[in-house]
Amino acid sequence: MIELRYAEAYEPSYQTGHSAGADLRAAVDLTIPAGQKARVPTGVWITRVRWEELPKGAVPELQIRARSGLAFKHGITLTNGVGTVDADYPDEIAVLLWNTGAEDFTIRRGERIAQLVLNFCYRIPGLPVGGERAGGFGSTATQG
Repeated sequence: MIELRYAEAYEPSYQTGHSAGADLRAAVDLTIPAGQKARVPTGVWITRVRWEELPKGAVPELQIRARSGLAFKHGITLTNGVGTVDADYPDEIAVLLWNTGAEDFTIRRGERIAQLVLNFCYRIPGLPVGGERAGGFGSTATQG
C-alpha cells in the first residue's frame, strides 16, 4: 500500500490503460544545476505489504525508472540507473536525478520525474539473510 504524508504530494498514477509504470511526481520545486545531482522528494511512502496476496516465495520490489522524455530532451536521468525500493524500506520514496545536460534544469512541484514499476523477485536458494532493517535512504544496515 502507498501513502501520501503531506499535502504537496501526488499519488503515483498510470497515464494509460496499458502503462507498465506509474508516474512519480515531484513534491517540491527544485533546480538541478548542469552536471549536478539531486534527491527529489515525492511525498510517497510504502505503508504495508499484503504478503498473503503475493505469489508464493515472491518478494516485492518497487523499481524507480527514468522518464525517457526527460532524458532525451533535457539530459535528466537517474544517478543509479534503476532504483530499488525494498518492501521494508521505511522512508519517503525519493528520486535521485542527475542533470547530464549543459543547462540548469528546474523541476516544478507535480511534474512527472520518474516511473514506479512493481516487480516480484525470487531469492536465490541457500544465500544468507540478514536481520531487520535499521537504516533508511541509502542504507542497507540491519540489526540482528
